[in-house]
Amino acid sequence: MKKIITLLILLGGSLFASAQNCNQFIGTVNGKKLIYLNQDAKGNSQGKLIYTATKKDANTVSVHSEVFDKNEKSIGGGDSEMICNGDAIKIDMKAFVPASSMKQFSNMQMTGDAKYLAYPLNLSAGQKLDDGAVTIDISNNGQSMSQIQMDITNRLVDKAETVSTNAGSFDCYRITYDATMKMKMMGIGIPVRMKVAEWFAPKLGRLVKSETYNKNSKLMGSMVLDAIN
Repeated sequence: MKKIITLLILLGGSLFASAQNCNQFIGTVNGKKLIYLNQDAKGNSQGKLIYTATKKDANTVSVHSEVFDKNEKSIGGGDSEMICNGDAIKIDMKAFVPASSMKQFSNMQMTGDAKYLAYPLNLSAGQKLDDGAVTIDISNNGQSMSQIQMDITNRLVDKAETVSTNAGSFDCYRITYDATMKMKMMGIGIPVRMKVAEWFAPKLGRLVKSETYNKNSKLMGSMVLDAIN
């Protein structure tokens, strides 16, 4: 009996460790690059965004993002983290600030406490997800220049869909939420409110596609996975 109990404990621990390992997700494998196309409301290319994963440990992956304009010129980048545990993938909220908003600060320093948005591994239609918020301080040579505050609320799993792109076909969950971004200069800022729909692929560990709408539900732009290298 003791041998059976010991075997069950070891087996359970092995399964739990496997569930926590970031390597089970395509987008978190060490050195993996996810290349996304940024498009305007008419589907015209506005450049691309490349995420590169670097494994820190079994549960944590550092992700470097670099934004390119439509002429293939790098216009900035940043670093964030992803955490994998037995229940969810947690993505650093700095990754949700629109690249277009960060372009003007490409030569400045950005800091902020790590805040994570969780994607449960057991997603289902009608499921409500946790909200999130992050504040990023922007400075130039030690002098504070600006502050960006990002709030994501009303996250809802809409439905399951299969999405096909140049990178392949993925089983996804369509998630909608409201986003409010406020960029403060000298303590004063005007909030910009958006509505977002994203197609999250559990196998990938990231979204396959996203669409951003203004507060009147008019499409502003989109981002779609183009290649996995």
